[in-house]
Amino acid sequence: MSSEDLASIPPFDLFVAQLSSDSTEARVDAMKKLAIVGEAMGTEETLEKLIPYLDEVIAQNEKDDDDEILLLLAGQLGLMVPGLIPGSRALPLLPVLERLCSIEETVVRDKAVETMNQVVPLLLPGGKYEEGMPFALLLSTSKRLAGADWFTAKVSAAGILPAVYAFWNAHAKEGTNADEARRELRMLFKDLSEDDTPMVRRSAAKHLGRFVEAVAGITESAEEIVKSGKPVGQPVIKEDFKKLVTYEMVPIFQALSSDEQDSVRLLAVSSAGSVGCGLAREPAVTSEVVLPVVRGGCSDLSWRVRHNLAKVFSTVTGSLGFTAASKHQARQTEVFEFFSGLLQDNEAEVRAAAVENIARMAQLGGADLFQSHIAPLLPALADDLVMEVRSKLAQTLMDCCDPSICNTLTDEIILEEFKPLLENFLNDEFAEVQLHILTKLSRVSHLLGKMDVVVSSILQMAKAQNWRVREAVGRLLPFLAEARGISFFEDHLLEPWLKIMSDQVADVRSACVDGMPKLLSVSGSTWIQNEILPHYTRMYEESTSYLTRVTVLRSFAALTKKLGESENEVSAPLMEQIVSIMLKGLKDRVANVRMIAARGMRLVIISGQCDGAILSSQVGPALSDCVNAEEDPDCKYQCQLALEAKG
Repeated sequence: MSSEDLASIPPFDLFVAQLSSDSTEARVDAMKKLAIVGEAMGTEETLEKLIPYLDEVIAQNEKDDDDEILLLLAGQLGLMVPGLIPGSRALPLLPVLERLCSIEETVVRDKAVETMNQVVPLLLPGGKYEEGMPFALLLSTSKRLAGADWFTAKVSAAGILPAVYAFWNAHAKEGTNADEARRELRMLFKDLSEDDTPMVRRSAAKHLGRFVEAVAGITESAEEIVKSGKPVGQPVIKEDFKKLVTYEMVPIFQALSSDEQDSVRLLAVSSAGSVGCGLAREPAVTSEVVLPVVRGGCSDLSWRVRHNLAKVFSTVTGSLGFTAASKHQARQTEVFEFFSGLLQDNEAEVRAAAVENIARMAQLGGADLFQSHIAPLLPALADDLVMEVRSKLAQTLMDCCDPSICNTLTDEIILEEFKPLLENFLNDEFAEVQLHILTKLSRVSHLLGKMDVVVSSILQMAKAQNWRVREAVGRLLPFLAEARGISFFEDHLLEPWLKIMSDQVADVRSACVDGMPKLLSVSGSTWIQNEILPHYTRMYEESTSYLTRVTVLRSFAALTKKLGESENEVSAPLMEQIVSIMLKGLKDRVANVRMIAARGMRLVIISGQCDGAILSSQVGPALSDCVNAEEDPDCKYQCQLALEAKG
């Protein structure tokens, strides 16, 4: 068939023909393009012809490769909403997705649940529905899936109930019918949580947290609430909703948390944070309801339960609502004792998961609890035989120094507790551990003046075999200059800085380029002009590789960039030197160098710090000559951009 004949076939007919092919490859390719076919057909025809046809495809379900086709279908339906099909008109997709939610293959069901959860919140506002719609369809869909004979549909039901309940909360008018419908949805979830099949209970435990949040009317996840630093008692929850959580959801949570199957318990305990937030983080209530589950989870015989609880421990702690107030101090101390137990767990996976929470726990508990329960364990964790534990610890220690994550630890505590650990980590045999420290050490740059061993380790690592380590050192050197002074940079850091500038790896050289604005802000124009640029100019003149010249030009141009929000002041003599090297670069024999020079000239112009006389007498004519004489189109384009910036 010719391309002209193919073009004349309607998109729907072509899709049906390809999907009916005997070739597996052709059918898979057709389903991959479902969203494109829908775009070609338009919204109306998609809803009238394509969606009903897809329903038939699922009903047939005969070919061996159907699972792959159905997985693609579930994903493609999600791509159609709300782009092609507005959310208010997406109701016809629900029967198709309901069928997919009952398929035996797990990945197909999971994708269908994901798409269903994406579509349901978009059904309102807007849309012209028959009386009771879309509420009636959502309720009946939930009932059919939850009441199915086979466990596969029930597993999917637990996945969609949180979104359906949240939809009823958000859009249903208050009244007897709405209350009754919500009660039915809660009963469906309760029945699923008590199902004889472990897979169904596991699905209920997995989605318990989201369902509790929906019942409580919370629009944020527990993790978001805790991380946002909202005070205890936030978010405000209606009294009726709080009672529903207390009397209906809490028993489900307690039952699943003590299930005989550890695969159920491990999912249930990780929803403890959502339950705590659903109870408005009231310490009097959470200490009676959530804390016993946390206590049991920390001592569970199954390491997988302890591991799952350790992963979310800071969220759970924040959801309990305990503060430094005297009446809560004993409870908060008990929680930190549980946490220290997880940090000393026999299983490395549990220790690694717990370690990731150290920064958040320090923020929640404050300096005193950190020093009494966490700090004594840090040396042992830093010497852990398992690299993953050390790597996570290195990462979380630097997070403890990030004010946006943790602002409770003073400089004195950081120097006392962290300095020996940082020294060990920088000498670790694994580059990953070293990098976690190096890439974030700028957060404590103001303390580097008191960390001699750390500084000497950094200087030795400038020659490391791993190029990522050398790159991290290059990015850190300007901060060392700030901490130790420019004279220290001249005596100890200038040589490694110039070696990194000449590194064989482009990203390592870029570290020096990116550090130029910081170095300028620390040292001033005169020092840069007298101590750094002569070396750069000599490198440019003596270079045999165009890459060296490119790096030098980029470094000169970087001096004109802003450092964060503040603008560096470039002196007139320094700016003249920058312009001079850029003019030389515009005449280079290699096109790449000329292009970088043109970009650098544009940065000079944009900075607004170049003297007008130099712009009109030197920069403008040079760029005009390049535009007229340049043969390389990319160079010419960059020169034109620079001229346009000049105006």
